[in-house]
Amino acid sequence: MSSLLRKRFIEELFYFLSSYEDKYVWLKAVVSHPTEISTCSDLDLLVKKDFLPTVRNFCITHHLVAFHNFKAFSHCTYLELFFEDGGFLQVDLLTGLVRKELRYLTNDYVFSHRTKINGVSTYQPQVMLEHVMLFNFLNRSGIPYKYVRFFSQFNDREQYKLFTFINEKYGTDFCSIQSMTVFKPHRLVAVQKYLLSQKENSLVKRAFRATSWLFDTAIAPLNDYGKIITFSGVDGAGKSTILGDLKEVLKNKYRKKVVMLRHRPSILPILSAWTQGKENAEAKAAATLPRQGKNHSKLSSIIRFAYYYTDYLLGQWVVWAKYLLRGYLVLYDRYYFDFIADGRRSNIALGEAIPKWLYRFVWKPDLNIFLYAHPVHIRKRKQELSAEAISELTHRYLKLFEAFSQQHAGMYLPIENMNRQATLEAILKAFAATAAKPSVKTVSKHLNHDKTTTNLDYSKKEPQFSV
Repeated sequence: MSSLLRKRFIEELFYFLSSYEDKYVWLKAVVSHPTEISTCSDLDLLVKKDFLPTVRNFCITHHLVAFHNFKAFSHCTYLELFFEDGGFLQVDLLTGLVRKELRYLTNDYVFSHRTKINGVSTYQPQVMLEHVMLFNFLNRSGIPYKYVRFFSQFNDREQYKLFTFINEKYGTDFCSIQSMTVFKPHRLVAVQKYLLSQKENSLVKRAFRATSWLFDTAIAPLNDYGKIITFSGVDGAGKSTILGDLKEVLKNKYRKKVVMLRHRPSILPILSAWTQGKENAEAKAAATLPRQGKNHSKLSSIIRFAYYYTDYLLGQWVVWAKYLLRGYLVLYDRYYFDFIADGRRSNIALGEAIPKWLYRFVWKPDLNIFLYAHPVHIRKRKQELSAEAISELTHRYLKLFEAFSQQHAGMYLPIENMNRQATLEAILKAFAATAAKPSVKTVSKHLNHDKTTTNLDYSKKEPQFSV
């Protein structure tokens, strides 16, 4: 999903930087201009320390940026910029090229080898190759193929000069730039030996950087805390398709770690697993249509609900420790709301009063999406439910989301899923509003989407389905 605002922002950023060309270097420049980087690529800048606040403030207060996040560490600041048209850009502002306790290139060295490409300050090709080789080998991997493709534009003589320069300086044995894509431990040993011989990596300086690195590691969960996004809707509303689209965008465009859970934390197996075995029970559940349970017993329903409620109470802390503290985005395909609005789906005949009251003790997700559509459209996709049942369940969920939006933390967002792309864009805007801080305009304005896709005015939103 391309973003015109993202491209305009990059243009304006580098126009601004043109007045400070001695204060920054664009790193890993494999395209002719920063506006040409892919939508999944970060923008990496090495900046002088006294210039960092200036460029950071330019980015987060820019009129095109709707929401932002920034994470500050010892030698870098990561800016996450969200644009009103759904675009996203991560800008990495580095004040030093450091891996744990080792400084692998000094700022003076990089700035002394500056050059300009189409008016943008960057570094000479040999220093870029040196940079990407050191960065990747210190992370125990070879260089990515995009750099091989870039350097393949050079003729054979120029390529030979480049990898020979690396070999002579670091004592490595590369026979071509292509060979740098393969990590070999003995080459890392040679690189480390050279770096340790430099005065920038004296014992005292390494000890200081190691302390900083340990501190950065300790505070990382505070800078990159995870979030929970839930999806609800009757079967056929398009949850699986939208969930798949969202997962890919979050992983590839937003560079997030994503995990998907179904309905609940699932630290406890489904109830039938105790009598049928886990594999048999799960296979039977997958093959059974929803809402086919025949349970009408209040006692049985209380036991079933208590069991699954216990899974939520205990499992939410497992999810917190296992995923949220490590910066994951947790996507739930269905959530606790099913117990309130559609208990029959879990073979529970309990009514909504008790599950609704007990929601106060359940983890409140950051963003809750309810997807719905007209019964006619849903029944074209799946015919498990009658039009009357679809209409009734839709009204229950809408009423529940309206109430919870006023009573509980988190965002509760109903979306009429008529257009796949429009639905995804609405969700990404809502995600930006929950994941970041508003930059210039208010959150409410950015969530005022096209009313054919979503409308936060519940009084106007109640669908009049003719069934």
